[in-house]
Amino acid sequence: MKFTTHKRVRFHHCDPAGIVFYPQFFYLMHEAQEDFLAHIGFPLPVLIAEGTGVPIVNLKTEFLGMCRNGDELTITLELTRIGNASIGMHYEIYDRPPVPGKTGTIKLRADGVVVHAEVPHGKPVPISDELRSALLPYLHGSEKHI
Repeated sequence: MKFTTHKRVRFHHCDPAGIVFYPQFFYLMHEAQEDFLAHIGFPLPVLIAEGTGVPIVNLKTEFLGMCRNGDELTITLELTRIGNASIGMHYEIYDRPPVPGKTGTIKLRADGVVVHAEVPHGKPVPISDELRSALLPYLHGSEKHI
């Protein structure tokens, strides 16, 4: 199953030409990750307050098109792997909210890995059974097993 969230491109995301400045896509993906964690019942501020976080350790990104100030974006996040302490994430950003039976034009595709780690030291710690259970429905291919 894919998690989906919607974001509007704001003025502060854009360069002087009015297009999203590429580092801002990383902020948008991180916001989607935070939205996802809150959606599954593990808001990032709560994780951090309890002494863990999920810092990114790897990210490969393909920029496939421009986004402009005011654009409505759809960001999907699907898990590609759940390890002992790491989580693989696949992101896609589309240029408009989905319409039943149609998708927008893909503007970005990215694959990343986050590590469940102690805050602030960054030492990897095993993913709890509760968090793992909340993540599993979003693991690619899991819908076949649920």
